[in-house]
Formats: sequence, C-alpha cells, structure tokens
Amino acid sequence: MTALAVEAPAAPGLAGRLVVRAAGRPVLHIAGEGVTAPAVAVFTVPLECVPDAERAPGVRPWDGPVTESSICPACLRSLRGEPEPEAPHLVPASTAEELPVPAPGPARRGRHLRAVPDPVTYAEAPLPATHAGHPVIWSRWTKAPVVSHHDPSCAWCGDPGPGEMAGGRQGHPTSKTVPFRRFIAYRCTACQEMTAYEQVGGDLRTITHHKSRAPKDCNR
Repeated sequence: MTALAVEAPAAPGLAGRLVVRAAGRPVLHIAGEGVTAPAVAVFTVPLECVPDAERAPGVRPWDGPVTESSICPACLRSLRGEPEPEAPHLVPASTAEELPVPAPGPARRGRHLRAVPDPVTYAEAPLPATHAGHPVIWSRWTKAPVVSHHDPSCAWCGDPGPGEMAGGRQGHPTSKTVPFRRFIAYRCTACQEMTAYEQVGGDLRTITHHKSRAPKDCNR
C-alpha cells in the first residue's frame, strides 16, 4: 500500500475539510467528511474520490501549499455534487470517421521553434573512501528496494524515488588490527542527497552526509 501525505489541515474554501496528498503523485485529495489527522504518521482514510477506506491509500504529514488547481478533480466534483464527465465516444478501428476541416486562415511563412532546456543534473554524491583511518570498499549503486508502508520519496527534493543504495565493508573478521565493519549508503538519484551509515548491531550510525545543492521541494 502506497503512503500518502497529509497536507494543510484545512484549505481555504473547503469548510475545514482535511486535505491529503499521495506520495509521488501531483494532485491533492480531500478526505471524507469528519476525518481528522490521527497521531500516527501512516494511516488510511476515506477520500471524496475513494470513499471506501479499505481501498484508500495510507497518508503521512505534509505542510505544502494547497490551491484549488492542485486538488483532484474527482474530489472537487464529489464535494460540489457535480456529475462525472461523460465517457469519450470510442470509434472502432475499422470505422472511417470524417475529421473536421479547419477554417482557412492566414498562411504561415515560418514556424517559431522554442528551445527546451535540458533537465538540471547534479554531481554524484561521493562515498567516503575511509572511515576511522582505514579504507572502505564500496559496491556499485543499485536501486533501493521499496518497503511496504515506507514512503520512498526524497525528503529533500520530493522526487518519488526509489533512490539507490550501496554497501561497504572494512577490515576482515579475523583481523586483529583492522576491525571488520559493514556500511550502507542511500542517495536520491535526482538531487544527490546522500547519507552513509555504519551498521552497528541492528542500528545504523551516520558517518557522513552529502547535502544536496538542489532547491528544497523542487521535484514535488
């Protein structure tokens, strides 16, 4: 089940209704009437467009702006009592249908081409080459697994993810001079926000953090 994000408690003009946002999705949703944000971070609530709570996705806190243009059209129609739009008329592939003839207009002598800028890219986050005075051997970056009830989106730029992970090791189990250590690192492939950890028993201890140069929430 995909985690969602709870937006601002009440958007102007929504009569105090709770607004929620799906992780990695561009539109906001309106929670069912009477729904309030619970204390836990991950939960499911009925939505205006999905009134069945069993089918509704989970949610998590969100503090971004809420505008009418960013809200799910189906939620707005349900809130206003408007009917669903008619389904498009499908024409079988074997049926010939006459296309409308555009009205005559002035002849175009040339077309103005608009240059599309390349997407912004950032330098790859560097993994620590040493730790505690000894070298660390890292594996290649691989796609991080998606864990149930965990939002894989980047906490800094909002990229839906999942990002990438790499494993590292140091020393040898039988060495008396260089203790054997294991490491793990996670990074966002969009903004290169990266954190490397040392595995200490069942815990992760941060050893380095690469701060992203991308603007905050630039990929939401």
